Amino acid sequence: MINFNNRINTKVITMAFNNILSYGTLNPDLIYFVDSLPKVGGDIRSSEYKIRPGGTAINSAENISNWNINVSVAGNSIGNDEFGKYLSNYLDSLEIDHKKVLKKDHHTPSCSIYVDKNGERTIISSGYDFCTWSNIEDLNKYDSLMVDRYSIPFIKKNLENINDEIFITQAGYQEEITYKINFLVVSKDEIDVIEANNLLNNNLVDWILLTSSNLPARLINKDGVLEITPPEFKTKNSTGAGDATAAYIAAFGIENIVESVKGACASGAIVAGTNQIPSLEKIREVAELVEIKPR
Repeated sequence: MINFNNRINTKVITMAFNNILSYGTLNPDLIYFVDSLPKVGGDIRSSEYKIRPGGTAINSAENISNWNINVSVAGNSIGNDEFGKYLSNYLDSLEIDHKKVLKKDHHTPSCSIYVDKNGERTIISSGYDFCTWSNIEDLNKYDSLMVDRYSIPFIKKNLENINDEIFITQAGYQEEITYKINFLVVSKDEIDVIEANNLLNNNLVDWILLTSSNLPARLINKDGVLEITPPEFKTKNSTGAGDATAAYIAAFGIENIVESVKGACASGAIVAGTNQIPSLEKIREVAELVEIKPR
């Protein structure tokens, strides 16, 4: 049985993977800041709005690239339109490989995000019905793979046949998991305790990080539960916070599970509180304030 207390008191340098594939949604985010959503038939004005490259694949990859780790993106196809060029140019500017991303004659999918005064999001995604998804049969050059929940229907069979030597992180839970993954990052409203325990007991998932915007997170495996309390941050905009959390795990793995999870939770908290891509220096600083204790 794992002694969680020993793990809490043990601190080692966490090594990064060499080559990571961030697989999932790619789209521009159209973000609107509002006091609250209107009632049906109502009308509101946004105090501020911005457009940024988004989708889990891009959100995660830009963090990993910022930590000076080789990362590529793949996922849904993008169009030959201005939004598609916008995403390609952004990835080029960060020197993130996107050769696997298919270019097709359709509109690039988009994501409209409404952020209320508490930093909580309401999301409307559109345009994915026309997309083709990148092939992931050849993953020999990668030692870590991150996937998001939206891409699972299109790559599920491939995931069931992936080499065990590739570390797999999944962001979010939607489709039934019938394949082996190492780490699942999921919000508490996406999965219940029974399903989480089934995944662990059937050896489909090694670790599950249950996150919540206003409650302590929980890290669980077959041997027990750790409660994780990040430092108090006023949430400015939680867009991309979960992706930053999962990206940290995909980048640094779980050789030292406690240190990795503290860094992952710090990454998410920084993004939610500042809307900035966190540096490793800032992550390490904030990670010292993350409290982890057995339940």
